[in-house]
Amino acid sequence: MLPLAFEITSAGQPHLIKAPQEVAAIAREAEDAGFSAVLVPEGGNDSLLACYAIAQATRRIRIGTSIAIIYNRQPTLCASAAVMVQEVSGGRFVLGLGVGHRPVLEAMGIQPAPNSRVRLREYALSLKQIFAGQFKPMRVPMPSWPIPVQLGALTVETARLAGEIADGVQLFMCTPERLRKLVRTVREAAAASGRKPSEVAITFGMPTFAGDNLSEAYARARRYLKLYTTLPFHRRQIIRNGFEREAEAARAAGERGDKAAQEAALTERLLDSLALVGPVSRCIERIEQYREAGAEMLNIVPGTTESSEELRQLIRAFGKYL
Repeated sequence: MLPLAFEITSAGQPHLIKAPQEVAAIAREAEDAGFSAVLVPEGGNDSLLACYAIAQATRRIRIGTSIAIIYNRQPTLCASAAVMVQEVSGGRFVLGLGVGHRPVLEAMGIQPAPNSRVRLREYALSLKQIFAGQFKPMRVPMPSWPIPVQLGALTVETARLAGEIADGVQLFMCTPERLRKLVRTVREAAAASGRKPSEVAITFGMPTFAGDNLSEAYARARRYLKLYTTLPFHRRQIIRNGFEREAEAARAAGERGDKAAQEAALTERLLDSLALVGPVSRCIERIEQYREAGAEMLNIVPGTTESSEELRQLIRAFGKYL
């Protein structure tokens, strides 16, 4: 069985942002259920702060950001926070970095760099220098344990960057064929940079809509994934996986405010290709395909933000297979 991570998002969930102890309790349940890692995304929340709370409440499970957005913090501030989390966790922390979504950042008053991939390279290398004690102007202490730096990647170009400079890559939402191509890109870039390809960890995340009622699971998937057709990065990701007609139909419907048509454009073939949908046994079969395509850990990204209990139910459902 491929090792599983569980993503705990407080983005868009005020009850979790206001109750870090609840985030920690959910992480403990994932640890007790046999998950290998808990990961925290970022969007209106502070993923490093959540990881700090999780580190205090757990003992064995790996902890990581998935991803911390580089425009939210200066490198020295990010490094200092990461060192604190690593010390509290006893060496269990992984720092995942990414560039976020331009429309969301601009709405927050943040102006992303013209080429965010260049900025991501600079940011990641700065952190590595700080962690190695090579950046003297700011007195950020060296961590007692190495802090692996991973890059969130949707494109071949960013996957190549991860292979060149990072300790790992966090890939997301694609077909096994697309994943196989991205993994090959990472490995080849690592080798070309004089690195051991096996030293670059491959984590792969999939939106997950588990439930014994397949029709209801498809409906939840459509409600959740329609947002992705409005975000340029994710819409292009859908297109790269061979669903241009569906992505453009959903985008057009969304722009005219027709949510029903926007959801209807997301076919079952698309949902089965870009998400884990239906009974957990069915999801497990799909996970095996991604193991064969090169994933070393699969991140279960809950397709719900309704309640903490739903997150717990998902943990328990997959925990039976761990």
